[in-house]
Amino acid sequence: MALAVGIVLVSLVYTLVAGRTQKALKGEYDTQIDEKIQQHPYLRNPVFLSFALFFILVLGYILYWSVK
Repeated sequence: MALAVGIVLVSLVYTLVAGRTQKALKGEYDTQIDEKIQQHPYLRNPVFLSFALFFILVLGYILYWSVK
């Protein structure tokens, strides 16, 4: 339960920060992409990170119950 609350809080803060960044851009859609993101487009993508975390947790859950 605490883990779920922690994930929700981190996601909320991340969303608020992303929203403020978008407001700072003042609606400009074609802005320069940060160099760090250009170097690692998949590692910096929260959707891919969410999928990776989900599959790691599912695999851990399966391994836990198979060993137990």
